[in-house]
Amino acid sequence: MTTPSVRQICIPCLYCVWIALESIRLRIEVDCERIRRNAKSIVGFCAAHNMEVVGVTKGTCGHPEIARAMLAGGVRMLADSRLANVRRMRTAGIDVPFMLLRLPCLSEAAEVVQRTQVSLNSQVETVRALSCAAQARDITHQVMLMIETGDRREGVMPEDAVSAARGMFKLPGIELVGVATNVSCIGGVLPTRENTQLLVDAARDIEQSLDIDLQVISGGHTASLALLDSGEMPPQVNQVRIGEGILMGVDTSGNWPLPSPHQDAFNIVAEVVEVETKPSLPEGPITIDAFGRIPHWEDMGTRRRAILAIGEQDLRIDGLHPKRSGVSIVSASSDYLVVDVTEATPPVHLGDELEFDAIYAAMATAMANLGVTKVIEPIKGVNAC
Repeated sequence: MTTPSVRQICIPCLYCVWIALESIRLRIEVDCERIRRNAKSIVGFCAAHNMEVVGVTKGTCGHPEIARAMLAGGVRMLADSRLANVRRMRTAGIDVPFMLLRLPCLSEAAEVVQRTQVSLNSQVETVRALSCAAQARDITHQVMLMIETGDRREGVMPEDAVSAARGMFKLPGIELVGVATNVSCIGGVLPTRENTQLLVDAARDIEQSLDIDLQVISGGHTASLALLDSGEMPPQVNQVRIGEGILMGVDTSGNWPLPSPHQDAFNIVAEVVEVETKPSLPEGPITIDAFGRIPHWEDMGTRRRAILAIGEQDLRIDGLHPKRSGVSIVSASSDYLVVDVTEATPPVHLGDELEFDAIYAAMATAMANLGVTKVIEPIKGVNAC
């Protein structure tokens, strides 16, 4: 992308216009057409396995244009972990079913049933609160019971699934529509046929014990797509919740290639504010750095270094990869990123902009930061705002 004018930036308020003017040289550029193509590819891949894709928008803070790109690619339901993001998309006129990914807070029950159609739950007490809120609005709210399958994050243990389901499914204003699980996010546990089968078995036990038919068995997220590719996904699983695979076009939990055509929908850009030749080894006693890390330095002699106007307070620096040949990241503080540009091609000069590829963590933290300008290139034929 070329350097944008302020007109090209999707800005919702005057404060953000000020932010754009101040930080135009620190920005994240987003190509929504590439996201649409990724969504279309993932949706088609999963449809061939009789599986629905729920598009996860939390990584981009529910940015409406990115949500629209997912929908244009064939996604029919969106999911987010924060009600503020759902509000943002609703306010922008996005009128599709929404799933709340994060377990609802008791204090959020009224807004959960107001803003979303389905939520993931593990606590019967929380679903009782949702039941009261749904009755007050004279609506039915759908819930899915989270099952713990090894990662040790949210979810009831499989042996407790029937008891939890029994406490939920007869509550007025509540429809128990399915079960779901999540791995790899806390414990780093990979999805396998065996741990996904635990979810399927829990669904079967619930159906037999309560004499009901569950509509949805939601088998995981991007990392679970590898099971589809290998033929290891239990056939009863009929839904996956996909964010990274659509947004980034990759599965960072494994090395298999996703059927996504684009891995470069996001581009981080920052301006060079200093270029100097300096010794590579710090001089003086070494202590912990500004973020509590103990630095380790190697003497590489005198090197040409550039400092960029971007730092740890802006995004996850360890998730950046320089695009310019010969540039390597040295370290970062709150406000500065130091890069070695000794072998940079072309050479780096004061005032240059350097571009970076970003992994999911860097993209998500940049999108969440008001100080990072978001430059949105909409899907073809659709205005940015």
